Order: sequence, then C-alpha cells, then structure tokens
Amino acid sequence: IELPVTTTPLGAIAKLEHVLSNLDEEQERTRHRLAEAERRLAAYRSREGGAFAFSDELAAKRRQLAEIETSLAQDIDGVRPEEARAA
Repeated sequence: IELPVTTTPLGAIAKLEHVLSNLDEEQERTRHRLAEAERRLAAYRSREGGAFAFSDELAAKRRQLAEIETSLAQDIDGVRPEEARAA
C-alpha cells in the first residue's frame, strides 16, 4: 500500500481498513482468473502439435508481405520497381 507523505494517521488507518475489507473479494477474483487461465491452458494444450488450418494461407500472406516490404524499401531508397525493371 502506497501512502503519500501528506497522509494523516487517520487517513492511513482508513486506507488499511479499506484494503483489508476487500482482501477476500480480491482473493476470490484472483482464484477465478486462475481457474479461467487453467481452462484456457487445457484447451491450448489439446490443440498443441495439431495442424494449423490456415497454414497455406498464412504462407501466402507472408510471401505477399515480403513483396510489399521489398517494394516499400525500394521506394524509400528512391528506386521504384518500375524504374528498376526499365534500367
């Protein structure tokens, strides 16, 4: 718990009481998040090692991205693909 230097003793006590009163709720929220993460992890593990349904499309998009990046790099260097082919 962080308290500014200007916090009065009464203010510090009130802050501590507030934090302590919410401790059970915070613990329950944390347990819920943990249980949810464990469920997601189990689902991810069940798919581990399986074939990615869109692997061909992903490969095509990566090739397309590489072409775009090459084109952009040539534009930045002042050489457009059309000019490079004409030369």
